[in-house]
Amino acid sequence: MTTAYNRIDRFLRKNLNDDNYSSYKDELDAICQAKIQRTWIELTDEEITKIVNANSSKGLYLMAKAIKVKLKERNEHSI
Repeated sequence: MTTAYNRIDRFLRKNLNDDNYSSYKDELDAICQAKIQRTWIELTDEEITKIVNANSSKGLYLMAKAIKVKLKERNEHSI
């Protein structure tokens, strides 16, 4: 797990008795394992036009790959 997880886990172990620690640890595990839902960021019309124009002579496959790369780039940093 992450450093943040380890810090929280250590805090729980130090500050809770054995009965309480177990239930809180289960909840901490569930939170840490849940996937974060991100807001999808679409390409703008201008970005689509640039990709299409840059790849129009290269074929549909390369154009699709370029779109995939750009979408990944736009969505990697969103939360």
